[in-house]
Amino acid sequence: MSRILGIGLTHYPGLLVPAENWPNMLKRGVEIGRIAPELYRDRQNWPREMRDEWGADEGVGAAREHERRLVAAFKSLRRELDAFAPDLVLIWGDDQYENFRKDCIPAFCVYVFDELECRPYGGGRRPFQTAESAWGLPEDTVLRVRGHREAADALCRHLLGEEFDIAYASETRSERGLAHSFNNTILCLDRERRGFGYPVLPFHVNCYGNQILRAANPDAGGAKVALDLSPPSPSPRRCFDIGRATARLFARSPWRVALVASSSWSHATLTAKHGRLYPDVAADRRLHGELLEGGFTRWGEMPLARIEDAGQHEVLNWICLAGAMTELGQRPKVIDYVESWMFNSSKCFALFPPA
Repeated sequence: MSRILGIGLTHYPGLLVPAENWPNMLKRGVEIGRIAPELYRDRQNWPREMRDEWGADEGVGAAREHERRLVAAFKSLRRELDAFAPDLVLIWGDDQYENFRKDCIPAFCVYVFDELECRPYGGGRRPFQTAESAWGLPEDTVLRVRGHREAADALCRHLLGEEFDIAYASETRSERGLAHSFNNTILCLDRERRGFGYPVLPFHVNCYGNQILRAANPDAGGAKVALDLSPPSPSPRRCFDIGRATARLFARSPWRVALVASSSWSHATLTAKHGRLYPDVAADRRLHGELLEGGFTRWGEMPLARIEDAGQHEVLNWICLAGAMTELGQRPKVIDYVESWMFNSSKCFALFPPA
């Protein structure tokens, strides 16, 4: 029987640029019409914790501390990954109108390839319109991502056999290659640029559903985009079940596998009830408590409407992982849970060691 390691983490784009630029995200939200100017200016009515993060330096000190904790958590997870020495790393991540656009947005898609060239550093499209990267690298720097064609093919066949109508892709259309959820996961697990030699199996989940066109058109203003028909995401139950099915395949495979869920939790940019100014931290705290107490085994029962109300759309990636870990009976060790009101989302880092 194979051994499987579970990992939950974030792909927060801010980590691609110096932390001093992170507070600019709020200003950028006002510029593009996502955040109402009066909400941004009326700081006395911000939540107290958000005012504390803003502080006397407009959030720069809080950004540096937030970055320190995120980087430390990624380093800890990389040490665990290296000690486990997987044959492949499967990543559940989402595509925000990067490779899947109006011609096809699948609920789930497995990537089948030997190697892809990605250019994730972004140039003028770096987060918060920042020219400088955290690594000081040119915008066209290539990230070569090795795939695992045999495992990806086996996964597709297995899921189809279990009546999941899975899509697959062997090419990318984005100028950056893979979606940023996958690229950023690799970059942040290799913050020191020692190399990431593990084959990667990207597993797309359509987390954004009926928000995908808003996410794809931020410059038009999130609330102002005239939406075409945009169906919802797959249900939490379907994500949970596909995670269980994935675990069943790899548990009897010849490979040592790391199963990774890549996403932050509630996103301010998706939390309409807060004017898209700050995330639903209370909902994230409940999720964190459920993770610690074993309630993740019931995440498939969460209503999609509750997830969307909290701006937790990307948690569907974690629900896939929760299904896999429930199937295998593996319990989590939380490396860190980093709350934020200013920096778009709270981030959780968790490890599910083999049972």
